[in-house]
Amino acid sequence: MTSEIPDIKTGHTAKCIRCERVIYNNSACHPSAMLALCLSALIISVPAFNQPLISLHLLSITEDTNLIQGALMMIDIAPIVSFVVLFCAVIAPTMLIISIAISSACLTFQYKPSFLPKIFKITRHLIHWSMLEVYMVSLMVAMFKLMNYADLYIGFGFYFFIALLLLNMMIISNYSNHQYWEKYNNL
Repeated sequence: MTSEIPDIKTGHTAKCIRCERVIYNNSACHPSAMLALCLSALIISVPAFNQPLISLHLLSITEDTNLIQGALMMIDIAPIVSFVVLFCAVIAPTMLIISIAISSACLTFQYKPSFLPKIFKITRHLIHWSMLEVYMVSLMVAMFKLMNYADLYIGFGFYFFIALLLLNMMIISNYSNHQYWEKYNNL
């Protein structure tokens, strides 16, 4: 059984009346705007992942850590957790942004390569695995718990990470896989 997509206003969403799942998102964001957001997110992701998020000062020793180091520190203790954190907080968001950037660039410049449908399918799956906000919540919980035991200083990468998180949320909320398929079929 398929659902027909109704004519809805820009910025509104059509949901299934049974399960409340989103059927269609009539996004106002065009591929050229999505491309600009994705390129900005890719530029910001370099310092967000590589610059120190927090500095911990305990017993006259100061330790800095960034997102990638934090995930790799756990590899000996909990390799599965380390991989999941690395995948959901670094790999999936970066691949998602790259895939949306590629598809947005192709649609913006009206280029119809044969690999673009595969990019759309990959993007649809990656949206569910990009979990920067979950990492941010866990980082905030860890920071509040550590404040009782040591001095914490917010690093330069923390601000870039917040900017990346906001850009990522804007990209995901404005991206419509269905609209991209429609634009691809109309090329």
